[in-house]
Amino acid sequence: MSDELSGKVAIVTGGASGIGRATVAALLGAGATVAALDREEGGVGEVVAEGAKTGGTAFAVVADLADTERIPDVVARVLQRCARIDILVNCAGVAGRGQTLLELDQQDWDLVHTVNLKAPVLLMKHVARHMIERGGGGRIVNISSSSAFRARNSPMAYATSKAALVQLTRCAAAELGRYDINVNAVAPGITKTGMTRAFGGDEALQRIASSGPLENLFHRVSQPEDVAAAILFLCLPASRQISGQTIHTSAGAVV
Repeated sequence: MSDELSGKVAIVTGGASGIGRATVAALLGAGATVAALDREEGGVGEVVAEGAKTGGTAFAVVADLADTERIPDVVARVLQRCARIDILVNCAGVAGRGQTLLELDQQDWDLVHTVNLKAPVLLMKHVARHMIERGGGGRIVNISSSSAFRARNSPMAYATSKAALVQLTRCAAAELGRYDINVNAVAPGITKTGMTRAFGGDEALQRIASSGPLENLFHRVSQPEDVAAAILFLCLPASRQISGQTIHTSAGAVV
């Protein structure tokens, strides 16, 4: 375990699985204390237990981000326990059911945009206010998607929510830079997570990565740890001059 983030406190949403879970592990490995937030109590409990085995300090925050009225309370609970928040990673996301404009269901659209966009906006608002009141300084990383940069074979509700998250990142970076708060995004491509199980098993994912509209340059499926490595970098002192940017971890699917 390194100590580059020793004394720092991070919130990671969607921390029970996939990219969020890998990000919790990466931040713990760098010495941060991590609030792993997820609606799945069992999963986030496992993450906390795994962190304890490696000597890291993590704790669970159980909340459903579809209920955005609870977000101020979520931030308050972390502050009550740790008295500070230095890092926010907005990993939680849902894909939705409607794939096209003609299939679109309003309730599905609202859910996807609430979890993927509204919840990150509100978390950023309350966490950034705390960072500023504390004297400034902090890191915010939003998880977008290669779908934000592609129109073909991209579920409309999901793709538009992730595209809006990229612009939110840029606008927030412009506003918060004066307070020494870096705001960036990471855009994964085909990654082996629970969300991509709908595509099939490993062989199906490999075919998608190797041909068709989602093909990437390496014909390689990303692992959650690949994405978490980029997220970690954006939280480290070495990235202090980077803000308002989106780092693509899609193996060159977007060039």
